[in-house]
Amino acid sequence: MSRNILLIIGASSDIGLDLIKSVDEDCLILAHYNSSGARIYELSKETSNELVALKADLNSDKELAEFLDNIESNYGLPQKIVFLAAAPVENIRFKAVQWRDFENNINISLKASVTILSRFLPKLAKQKSGKIVFMLSSYVLGVPPKALSHYTTIKYALLGLTKSLASEYADKNIQINAVSPSMIETRFLNNINEKFVELSAYSHPLKRNAVVGDVTPVIRMLLSEDSDYMNGVNIPITGGGVF
Repeated sequence: MSRNILLIIGASSDIGLDLIKSVDEDCLILAHYNSSGARIYELSKETSNELVALKADLNSDKELAEFLDNIESNYGLPQKIVFLAAAPVENIRFKAVQWRDFENNINISLKASVTILSRFLPKLAKQKSGKIVFMLSSYVLGVPPKALSHYTTIKYALLGLTKSLASEYADKNIQINAVSPSMIETRFLNNINEKFVELSAYSHPLKRNAVVGDVTPVIRMLLSEDSDYMNGVNIPITGGGVF
């Protein structure tokens, strides 16, 4: 019987760290990071699961290929994959945005996801089992905010990938779903205008932005047997916000 392996791309994010701590099934957790590995290593005493931190710059084709080779050679095929990695986000009006801003988001979120799934999905299809979860955004649910065209565009691309792959692999018993939270209070917002963050909370029905604990339980559900009859779904996590 193959090992139960969970691969988290972008595991050093606040969502990733909370997911590692809260996984309640017996599994090997492969935690990808680029520059914040210390945050993952600190969790080794807080989880009963075997935790392995693996470094890779998703902007580097060479590092990504070596990362995938390492997984297959030394650990095995991940049955569950969560995509959390995203380029740092900041408010940039379209008139000031550069193609490199789009390209950075494409490489880290879209290209890396396609490359990883191209390696693993065909093998999961042969086993007829697997679960994939993408982190999207409530910005794909309605009218997005201004000055985030580079970020929003890639989230729409990932939504298209989620839907397309769910359709293509549905008969292989592989569930491919996504979550779309509204603004989450994490360090990911460090470069976002503080007034924008405050306005988001003020205009929300609950008068607050989301927190990590609002999101990770939904991801855990999508990784569990409770989601066996869910496929191609993008779940809003918006606390009553209408988009």
